[in-house]
Amino acid sequence: EDVENVIHKLYQAADNNIERCEQGIIYIDEIDKKGRKSEGTSISRDVSGEGVQQALLKIIEGTECRVPHSGGRKHPGGDMLTINTKNILFILGGAFVGLEEIINKRTNVHAGIGFNSNVDKEKTKLSEVTANDIIKWGMIPELVGRMPKIATLEELDEEQLVQAMTEPKNSLISQYQTLFKMDGIDLTIDKKAARSEEH
Repeated sequence: EDVENVIHKLYQAADNNIERCEQGIIYIDEIDKKGRKSEGTSISRDVSGEGVQQALLKIIEGTECRVPHSGGRKHPGGDMLTINTKNILFILGGAFVGLEEIINKRTNVHAGIGFNSNVDKEKTKLSEVTANDIIKWGMIPELVGRMPKIATLEELDEEQLVQAMTEPKNSLISQYQTLFKMDGIDLTIDKKAARSEEH
C-alpha cells in the first residue's frame, strides 16, 4: 500500500484526530518480503523492495506527510491533511526465512548432513540475531539503523494456541459461533475439542 494510505488509516483509527494520530502505532507485517528477491540462500536485493524500504525510512525518520482528507489518491484541489510522523511508533515484523543460516555462519554452528548426522535444532538461536545479520539477510542498513530494538518470537505451545483460539474477545471460536448463530445454530467448542483430543 502507499505510505499515504497507511498514514490515513491511522488517522481514521484515531477518530480523525491529528494529534492522536501523530502519537499512534503502525505495525507493518511481512517487511521481509521487501528485503530480497528469492527464498534461496543467496542474498540478492530486489530493486523495487529496496525502494519500499527507502520510502519507509523517510516516514520512520520523521516527516510531514500530506494525505488526502478523505483518503484515496491525491488530486489537484483536494483537501489535504498534514501529519508529522516523527512520534509515530513503527513496528516491523516478518518471518525472515533463512536468517538462521546467517546466524549459524557467524556463530560457527554447522548443521549435520546425512542419515546418521546428529542435528541439534537448539543450536540455532534466533535470539542471538544482530543488526548486521538482518543487513546481510537483505534489509538496507539505513532502515536497520532505525530499529532500536530487535525482538524474536518463539513458536506457541499447545496451551498458548488453545488460549488464542478461545479466550480473546474476538477469538476465532467466538467468530465461528457468531456465524453459526446467524443460521440459528449454537456452536460449543470445549477445550478438549480445541486441543483435537479424542473423546
